[in-house]
Amino acid sequence: MTDQDALSGIQFPSTEGGRRSSTAASEAILAAAVRELDSEFADAIESERNWRKRYGGYLVDLVKLAVKRGEAAASIIDNGLTAVHESFRFFRDGERMTPREAMQRFRSPRYHSGLVRGGGVRLERLQIPYLGDVLAGDSLRRQIDAWTGAGIMEPSAGAALERLCVNDDWLDLRDLHFVLLGAAAEIGPVAILSRMGANLVAVDLDRPEIWRKLLHVARRGAGTLSFPLREPLTDSVGDERLVAAAGADLLTAAPEIRTWLESYNHPFCIGGYAYLHGQDHVRVEVAMDAIMEDIAARRPDTALAFLLTPTDVFAIPEEAAAAARRDNAAAGVSRLWRGPLKTLSRGRLYAPNASLDISDPAGNRFGLYDGVVPQQGPNYALAKRIQKWRALAARAAGHRVSANVAPSTSTRSVLTRRDFAAAYAGARYYGIEIFEPATTNAIMAALLIHDLRNEGCTANSAVELTHPLTLFMDEAVHGGLWRTGLQLRSVLEIAAVRGYLGSRH
Repeated sequence: MTDQDALSGIQFPSTEGGRRSSTAASEAILAAAVRELDSEFADAIESERNWRKRYGGYLVDLVKLAVKRGEAAASIIDNGLTAVHESFRFFRDGERMTPREAMQRFRSPRYHSGLVRGGGVRLERLQIPYLGDVLAGDSLRRQIDAWTGAGIMEPSAGAALERLCVNDDWLDLRDLHFVLLGAAAEIGPVAILSRMGANLVAVDLDRPEIWRKLLHVARRGAGTLSFPLREPLTDSVGDERLVAAAGADLLTAAPEIRTWLESYNHPFCIGGYAYLHGQDHVRVEVAMDAIMEDIAARRPDTALAFLLTPTDVFAIPEEAAAAARRDNAAAGVSRLWRGPLKTLSRGRLYAPNASLDISDPAGNRFGLYDGVVPQQGPNYALAKRIQKWRALAARAAGHRVSANVAPSTSTRSVLTRRDFAAAYAGARYYGIEIFEPATTNAIMAALLIHDLRNEGCTANSAVELTHPLTLFMDEAVHGGLWRTGLQLRSVLEIAAVRGYLGSRH
């Protein structure tokens, strides 16, 4: 059996030597994205020999280029997405093709539909669990003010949550339909949306433990949950039969998942929440993107939703960058050791945050935030590029797009790494708040609802933006990372030490 026969689903492209290199793919895709605007930049990316260590610097230059070229930077998005879908391959039965070709070729239905209805009481006002309490009403408003005042979230995020506090009718989701790709993700809105009465369409792997969890959530909720079944079953067969037949693999069955989703007649919002480790994260991102692209092209009323990571490169509001510089200038007595350590480390430690200002062709000024954490690696960065490119492309095409920065969160996958767990524990010493999953899920679900309900928000493609990248600046809940005085990775090791020592005490 050949290597091609053994492969299935979406795979990285192979190099001339036959290897499947994620590094080569990342370099080629980013180079293709920028070549039309800056061929020298593209050549530099392609000739880089230490991509894993230096990729972050190229992401910084990519954002600079996008800001400086304004509307012309749309070519970065179009060329980047084209490079993704022309370079990755979809394998089935010994044949290979591009993901786009697979989406056109395999249109036959494969999946049946299961449906469960919730029996719980619908949540009628905004509630956010926080530090062992459940905040609502005045207590929630005070906490929103505290988060905004401390720079944990942008003022626009605070304003959006405040609107939800006074517009209880927005929280009645019985008229809304959500497709959740990677529905059981630890950072995802399934439980909150279900409690508010939403109609959910869930896609996740065919693993019984996943579907036991999702059906349990749905039964306790106040909405409906539809899901793919590999065999026709009636709703009366019992949950264990449903669990055994439920699920679909995004990596190998993206075309059939698309066909199954198209059987739903209601307009819906597709959210991409699936996460896998390493190279598989990029592969599943390509799968979700292929589904979103195909459905959005055929159904103009489709909305898209993404959760962006704060450990990335962003153009940020000029005021947020100024706040970061003020925070750095107010270091006080800590300057006595920060300066020497910065010098001894050749700038690696205690580097200033958001130290660069950039302007677009219209003269609008922005800060530049570099939050790349090298330990997350270039595969993570590429997956997040695909998300951002799709969000911008869809909005430009007239779709409503919710693409908000979510805070760093103490998920299970993070806490299993001792270095990350210790760094999270020490983050508070630098003005950064790490959220518990339940808090992140409630906040980000609330912002998603706001983006679908509020006609005046940046998610609405009819609202004119000063720059396309404003989509990512608005409603950001970055946990303080944009406004703290020190660059994240320059204090990560020190935060880990302080967190480890603090936890021992």
